[in-house]
Amino acid sequence: MNELKWFAWLFPLLFIVHDMEEIIMAKHWCKKNLKQYVRLPITPFGGTKSTAGCAIGVYEELILWLIAAMIGNITGFYGLWYGLLVANIVHLILLHIILLPLSYRHYVPGEISAWLTVIPCLYILKLAQNILGYSVIGITIWVTIGIGFGLVNMKILHKYINKLSKLVE
Repeated sequence: MNELKWFAWLFPLLFIVHDMEEIIMAKHWCKKNLKQYVRLPITPFGGTKSTAGCAIGVYEELILWLIAAMIGNITGFYGLWYGLLVANIVHLILLHIILLPLSYRHYVPGEISAWLTVIPCLYILKLAQNILGYSVIGITIWVTIGIGFGLVNMKILHKYINKLSKLVE
């Protein structure tokens, strides 16, 4: 379990490495590419063209991932952390490696770091599963909670990201 305590903190670190690429590139990319109409269920960056807006969203998510890691490390209960880790892996693969690059047919912010961080995230997931030994039912429950939580959080962020960015600009 001590090994998992260390790796629990690695997940938020990998998350921030990925999202820094998005923060740095979002404004420039959005000015040039959001005009390109691509029918997707979500708009990249919630439709904001603000670096501050992207940073606020990333900051909020980072706090949640850190809280999940802290809860796991303090209580030994890693279910929420596990579900959020899987949600992040699904996000990296589905959105940044498959859907967005194929939809826009060129570089999308977060694409490079998605490739660089998905492998360590998969390793952490395998390690966590070996240590925690969740059953198929346990995995299903925590992954459903993690993905559901991530989707609801993202929907709320995308709804308010422009309003939040105006507070800091």
